[in-house]
Amino acid sequence: MTTTAPPTDRLALYRKYVAEITARCGTDPGVRVALRKGLRRGLDDVSSLHRIVAPWLPQQRSEAEERAFYAVAAMISDRPRHSFTILTSDDESEPDGQDRTATAENEPARSAPENEVQAPAHGQSAQVRTRRDSLGASFARAVAARAGQAGVRQDTAEARLNLLTRQSLDGLHRHLPGSVRLLRSHDIDIDFAVLLRDLAVWPQYSKAISRRWLQDFYRIHNAAIEAAAKRRDSEDDETGDSN
Repeated sequence: MTTTAPPTDRLALYRKYVAEITARCGTDPGVRVALRKGLRRGLDDVSSLHRIVAPWLPQQRSEAEERAFYAVAAMISDRPRHSFTILTSDDESEPDGQDRTATAENEPARSAPENEVQAPAHGQSAQVRTRRDSLGASFARAVAARAGQAGVRQDTAEARLNLLTRQSLDGLHRHLPGSVRLLRSHDIDIDFAVLLRDLAVWPQYSKAISRRWLQDFYRIHNAAIEAAAKRRDSEDDETGDSN
């Protein structure tokens, strides 16, 4: 088993894996129950998961990546059967209603291994799609949802994120299930494929991943605040005109 980081093209595999695990949890109660037993467990304590997870493991993998496959499957399963829906990040949008499509000016490409932005070929549009949605983005959406009194307090989200970013790999695996459960209690989706990738390379790139989580949180949170302010201004203008 290699100790190197997984190659950058792993994300496609992770997305297929997440979709398959989500589908099986929604249709097979036995799979869901078995996977939930893996929450906060080490690789030597998840024997009931091997028949489900092992066929998906890459031949060349680090222990961190292998552990990520099991942990993500367990977190996916940690919800009622009726709540399962298969989503892709392309179908989601930012809190301000904007699609996760950015120009090269306002969404610069990030360094490997987090970079999921393909540079446009010569003569093509500079518009690119970022194929990732970090845990920080999920927390930002949870805070934005509080406008309807259904989301997460900003100080709670910040405390959770800051706690997670300070963790070793073992600590991250201990604390993540609680944060995922918090987000789901407010109907906030998590991009588990990207989370799997972050877990897989955490020992090598924890600082870069932590920075991205926090940057995504504040970037999206501030965009939601600005969008809400614009809506209020527009509503005030319409009210003034009607008077």
